[in-house]
Amino acid sequence: MKFFSSISKLKFNKELINSEWVCEATGEDLASYYKLRFVAQEHVEGWVKYIDHEEESKVFIASFQKEKNLLRFYKEDEVFVGIYTKNKIAAVIDGQTMNFLRST
Repeated sequence: MKFFSSISKLKFNKELINSEWVCEATGEDLASYYKLRFVAQEHVEGWVKYIDHEEESKVFIASFQKEKNLLRFYKEDEVFVGIYTKNKIAAVIDGQTMNFLRST
């Protein structure tokens, strides 16, 4: 039944596709904010806006899986997790919890 599982997976991640999430509490002096962009069913981009740059910079591309409200991000050999709600993703990255709010 692989055919049916792939359809349900597409429906399951549909709410995240083309969404952007912003974290303004970066803990980094030179960064204004971090951003997660869910660009496809299983891919997310990480962006940062540095204070001294006019434009955002892409810092990573990762795959992700969503199971109920748990997100797992896979970037090369690193894995980080997040808890998803309709308007917030609380992600643990490098031992620090970052709250990403859905961008309007």
